[in-house]
Amino acid sequence: MQKEKRLIPELRFVGFEKEWQNKFFSEMLLSSRLGGNYSNSEIPNDYPLIKMGNLGRGSIKLDKLEYIDEKEELKSEDLIKEGDLFFNTRNTLDLVGKVAIWRNELPKAYYNSNLMYIKFENNYFMNYSLNSFQGIKKLRRIATGTTSVAAIYSKDLFKLKFNIPSLEEQQKIANFLTTIDTQIQTLEKKKSLLEQYKKGVMQKIFKQEFRFKMEDGSLFPEWVKLKLSDFLITTLREVDKPNNNYLAIGIRSHCKGTFQKPNSDPSKNSMKKLFVVQENDLIVNITFAWEGAIAIVKKEDEGAHVSHRFPTYTFNRDLVIHEFFKYVIIQKKFRNILDLISPGGAGRNRVMSKKEFVKIKWSIPCVEEQTKIANFLSAIDENIALVNTKIEHTKAYKKGLLQQMFV
Repeated sequence: MQKEKRLIPELRFVGFEKEWQNKFFSEMLLSSRLGGNYSNSEIPNDYPLIKMGNLGRGSIKLDKLEYIDEKEELKSEDLIKEGDLFFNTRNTLDLVGKVAIWRNELPKAYYNSNLMYIKFENNYFMNYSLNSFQGIKKLRRIATGTTSVAAIYSKDLFKLKFNIPSLEEQQKIANFLTTIDTQIQTLEKKKSLLEQYKKGVMQKIFKQEFRFKMEDGSLFPEWVKLKLSDFLITTLREVDKPNNNYLAIGIRSHCKGTFQKPNSDPSKNSMKKLFVVQENDLIVNITFAWEGAIAIVKKEDEGAHVSHRFPTYTFNRDLVIHEFFKYVIIQKKFRNILDLISPGGAGRNRVMSKKEFVKIKWSIPCVEEQTKIANFLSAIDENIALVNTKIEHTKAYKKGLLQQMFV
């Protein structure tokens, strides 16, 4: 006869030895209720509305915030207080069942009917428990519906069983994990401030409100307007399509850079000829240029293959360097021009004119000032990347803890 597994977590604080208890969700739940049905708007006012899209795994996100229509009658019980815990009852199959706690992200906010307020003896502990590997796995089992529209019903949720320690141990776990969350939030705020600073500085640089100076303190020469054809060289390295699997690359929209498609199957590509890219090429996806599909080829993309829909260009470095131009292509004004030279019908079926592309005019400083600009902005990018790495490492550390500290 197989020995029953003891309810003891893999990782535990010293001084706690008792086995955890297995309890029904309804047994632990002190109260619950759904939010109100409010008409909402994207126009800011004094009544922010927290909806299912604002719930992350454990925390509230405010990047896509909506507001209650001022004509609506507000219910006092829908006003969110610090420590309130919310459960997402409806979403996609992958996201339904998200749980997040309110940490006073805003001075005042309300929640709508797709969110269920749930209250326990220790909401902070239950926030981590329900977002642990074990908690998410249990919740996904009771989700019903299609991939795009799914729900978790109260009758099923209340029947679920969870493992729970004493209140004292719950508090110890919650305090420890909250400290890690605070570290993540601090790093994310730092990253956001750096990104805002970079955006503001770039605007001033490209409006020429902020100028770099030569070593003797004098200004560099005035910027001159050049056509892209003045410094971009169309460089197409045509090759026969490989017989074996090969490395291909694509370009993400919204100036998010290139992505790799390793082991691409030649039998699935009808083209007989492809083109090879090299590091520091400027590459454009003419089908989605209007959506910002333009990038500088990275070192790791060297030797990758693309189709004729991805023209590549090299730089006349006596006039323009790629280190500077990578900041030009992310400018809103430049992306708007790409949109204008990509005619087509409704939807996404639009193709950029390569002839019009090289006719684009842009104000360019001398190479020496380009270098100073590029070095300055690259230093900010390196700081952002460093902070982002710390965020990812801390999140990975927390994820590991969530898996080991719960049963």
